[in-house]
Amino acid sequence: MTTPSLEQIALLLGIVGLGCFAWPIVMRLSGKGRAEELGSGKSLRSPLWWAGFLLTIAAIFLQRIASQQGG
Repeated sequence: MTTPSLEQIALLLGIVGLGCFAWPIVMRLSGKGRAEELGSGKSLRSPLWWAGFLLTIAAIFLQRIASQQGG
């Protein structure tokens, strides 16, 4: 793959990852999320949150690979 395409994929993964991170927070703030007790340890750690975490990690690694190939 070329460096620009790796950078674009990394940017896309980063945006999707950020969306996955932010969605449970936005839903909770709007009052539409699940009402879980504070301090339960599960308040925002949904499967969507974990997907956002993994996508963000993948984006960081792809960005590093792209910067090493281009530089």
